[in-house]
Amino acid sequence: MSVFQFDKVYESLRGMSRLWLGIGFFVFLQGCGSDEIKVEGEFADLQGEMRLLTVMPSLADTLSIAGQIQAGKVEWKIPALNIPAKVWIEAEGRRVIEFILDQKEGMRVDGTLKNDSVVVSGGKLEEEYAVLKRFLRENYQIPLEEIDWSISKMVGRRKRTSSDEKRLARLITLKGHYEHYRDAYIKKLIRANLSHELSLVLIEEELKDSVQVQRQLFRELNIENKNSNLYKVLENKLQ
Repeated sequence: MSVFQFDKVYESLRGMSRLWLGIGFFVFLQGCGSDEIKVEGEFADLQGEMRLLTVMPSLADTLSIAGQIQAGKVEWKIPALNIPAKVWIEAEGRRVIEFILDQKEGMRVDGTLKNDSVVVSGGKLEEEYAVLKRFLRENYQIPLEEIDWSISKMVGRRKRTSSDEKRLARLITLKGHYEHYRDAYIKKLIRANLSHELSLVLIEEELKDSVQVQRQLFRELNIENKNSNLYKVLENKLQ
């Protein structure tokens, strides 16, 4: 099983040795075939239609698959999709969840729609990315949210003392440091795993602020499966 190896990738993370990382054109498709991919799910409060969508790079459009629904259970049958691919589910006029589809069978999406409690299971890359997202949230996103709250509170004061101004400046500097170190960690993680397909997701999702950085890292990649939906969509986006 592939893993993201990042021993000594970042000094502050020493002691950790590994981290699991592993619209339009509408059609209704049924039937069986050797290349068919199946995703199943169950929702306690399912009403109406649920669709699974993915960008098709060869068509420059979005493929939409209507789910077959029965007694709260739903099944999507997807034809000849080059996995891994980024897909998402829409229901009740909104996007419910987005995830990485990398298995022909065994992936599930379960939960409730009312409180957005939806969980994806059975996908190796999705499980790896979920671990990394939790790590990034705990170590960078939560501190940044707390800093932003403090900055907002300070800026909202009608009168600020010189001490307030110094504290505000320190907070802004601290925010910049967190953002810098987060991006630096992600870049180093990608460069330590140039052949891992999850690096494609990190480039697209975690480094959105700089297309130049995305292009540079994409050129450095050594992904074996260059025909996957995941690879082609990012390649087209960065042209």
